[in-house]
Amino acid sequence: MATATVQRVYDVGILLYPGADLLDFTAPHGVLSHVSYNNNPAAPDRVFSIRLIAAHEWITASDPVTVKRHISIADAREELENFDILIVPGGPAPAISGVVDANGPEYEFIKSFIHESRNEERILMSICSGAFILGATGVLAGKTVTTHTMALEGLRAICQKATKDFGGGQTKVMKARYIDGGVTKSGMRIITSGGISCGFDATLYLASLKTSQSASNFAAMVLEYIAPV
Repeated sequence: MATATVQRVYDVGILLYPGADLLDFTAPHGVLSHVSYNNNPAAPDRVFSIRLIAAHEWITASDPVTVKRHISIADAREELENFDILIVPGGPAPAISGVVDANGPEYEFIKSFIHESRNEERILMSICSGAFILGATGVLAGKTVTTHTMALEGLRAICQKATKDFGGGQTKVMKARYIDGGVTKSGMRIITSGGISCGFDATLYLASLKTSQSASNFAAMVLEYIAPV
């Protein structure tokens, strides 16, 4: 008798903080929730298990919309090895500064994820100005990355400072819908997206990496999303 194949379910964390842009985290969540092994929206065999991570139970996003977390940062750190993918949304400058300049729990969680040892590839993805937070940690050193078109110079400045502080190669910042910056020495793939709606493109690309291009295309069809030419 044949044994049923058990499909891999990837654990995804979306890190929230006060002022995070609403579409920066709802777009990736929406895309990943429509990716399935059986391409059946009515009864999906889901590929991704998604949890919202935050320091506080309720987080007020940028619009403002209040969102309830699934798991605290403290609890997420306890099971850090379970997360395959971490997504960091962007937000307005004061919100980003509140994470980076204060060395807040969100910033420390990202650093812990970066340094967590795993035997298989993990993915760290930023949406829009979320790349500023990644850049401040030094993880973008030597990579080609992107962010919102209006924030490219700001990201260059942050990455240059991080290179001085932590060492590593120069970061190339360029305009793009999204960029796969490759895999770090510790085995983590870095993906950065352009502004806001570019998160759809970046997340569909991520989905294709973990499943197939056809599964990603099906999710895009369900969403009725057509990538800009």
